[in-house]
Amino acid sequence: MTARATRSARDQRGSTIVEFALVVPLLVTVLLGILQYGYHYWALETGAASAREAARRMAVGTAEACTTAEAVARVGGPAVGSRTPTATVTYVSGRTVGGVVRVTVTFDSLDLHFLPLPDDGRITQTAEARIENVPEADLTC
Repeated sequence: MTARATRSARDQRGSTIVEFALVVPLLVTVLLGILQYGYHYWALETGAASAREAARRMAVGTAEACTTAEAVARVGGPAVGSRTPTATVTYVSGRTVGGVVRVTVTFDSLDLHFLPLPDDGRITQTAEARIENVPEADLTC
């Protein structure tokens, strides 16, 4: 009876190791996928917030050079992952009160090179705002 119980415990231990070996690769893949896509969605939100803030600043009359520099600085940090961010300002219906200003921010998301990212990790976010103030001269930074 004791020999049979010992053999059964040994067999069960072996099957536990096999089950663990089968489950670990799947678990690691899921965890790394969550991490990579978490970074990507964080970069998407950072780009959207940067474009929205830049559009808001342009709507109240802040200088274009200051606004684009700040938008590029927000998405150009090492945590976001971009080395070549760009911010583009477009006046949809002219630079007049009541017109629309559109800011587009483009940059590369941090890529862990584990799973493919949509658009190869290239993020483009756009925001629009109605112009409230057009100063006589551009405001300084």
